[in-house]
Amino acid sequence: MPAPDPHVEADPEFVYVIYIAASQQKVWDALTDGETVRRWWADTQHDSTFKVGDPIIYRRNGKVDVRGEILDRNEPHSLTYTFHVEGPGPQHDEGPTLVTYELQQSGANTMLKVTHTNFKAGSRVRIGISSGWPAILSSLKSVLEGAPAPYHPDWERKS
Repeated sequence: MPAPDPHVEADPEFVYVIYIAASQQKVWDALTDGETVRRWWADTQHDSTFKVGDPIIYRRNGKVDVRGEILDRNEPHSLTYTFHVEGPGPQHDEGPTLVTYELQQSGANTMLKVTHTNFKAGSRVRIGISSGWPAILSSLKSVLEGAPAPYHPDWERKS
């Protein structure tokens, strides 16, 4: 599955940057672990090899939430994949969006930048991820820095 065509009428991209007191490799490993249920992502399992062309499937409580395909991988610097909310429903009907992780070592910290793009105008997916990504990434930061995962799915804004 190639990258989706951009929408003619689109909502703006979503960009979130967080600094984590962990090595770039440790952050990369947490993002690309396709075997462990992520306690920092509300017990979501990401089934993937994280190799270019392979699928990525988000599962929560035994149900598929999101499907996508790995489009680009440059370990431990960047990862891009499609993000298509499982359907049926209005979020599914919007089609795939794009997620890119960019990691950069900064002393003992790692800057993690998440850019989520290709939203249709009036996107319900964008509404959901606008509160979801900050909560998820804050939880990732807490776990990698040795604190319990504070993230809870009720923090996500419902569309």
